[in-house]
Amino acid sequence: MNLGRRQRSPFTLLELLVVIATIGVLAGLLLPALGQARAKGKAVACLSNLHQLGIAMHGYVGDFDGSFWPYRQAWNRQWLYFWGLDADPVDRSAAPLLAYLEHHPEAFLCPELPWGSYVPQGRAKAPTTAYGYNCFGLRVPGGMPTIDPATGKPRPPRRAEGIAKPAEFFIFADAAMRWKVGGQEILQNSSYLEPVTGNPMQMPTNHFRHGNKTHALCADGHAAGFDPEGWPRPSAPHRLGFVGTANDPHYDQ
Repeated sequence: MNLGRRQRSPFTLLELLVVIATIGVLAGLLLPALGQARAKGKAVACLSNLHQLGIAMHGYVGDFDGSFWPYRQAWNRQWLYFWGLDADPVDRSAAPLLAYLEHHPEAFLCPELPWGSYVPQGRAKAPTTAYGYNCFGLRVPGGMPTIDPATGKPRPPRRAEGIAKPAEFFIFADAAMRWKVGGQEILQNSSYLEPVTGNPMQMPTNHFRHGNKTHALCADGHAAGFDPEGWPRPSAPHRLGFVGTANDPHYDQ
């Protein structure tokens, strides 16, 4: 036995409490920063997806003489939307934009609206899209309104060159919708971007899921975040609202 070796004394209770308290303080300082970093990463990914949709938009419009794709159309006795066939399982093979996305359907999704956080629309039992299409403003055919609310007369589909303020006019935007089932309000995804005025339902579908902003792809091809711009700030739990208090310039012109 080496009696000359000094034995290390154990930590005292007070020292352990100090260490635990220090770790707690550091964790309290670090966790908000990590949360902000994750949120920023998701926001960047969402804008990247919308940018990809913008590239697809330019490709499609260029090939179809300036016209935009239909919101939906009949296809083998089912509805074919811009993101694919509303079926179980989801069939994206005939989606109007898919070929222009190099067959990467992930561009239709937003990481801030993960699968399981909402009830899916329609018959699809898998992710379809997290973005709403501004078909009201584009007046595309295929089961959605094509009547001008000012004149009561049908209007032809809008062409790209007919958009007066392309840097502000929404093509796609973060979207969701609230719905009541059995008296209980639920959140659904929404492939349709509701305008401020002109539709009978008048349910806001812009989803302000990136802090206090909703992301949108505009007709000039750029994607950015928008705040409510005069509309009452969306509140929890669903954070739905409009950008601005009139259809011009984001929804219709």
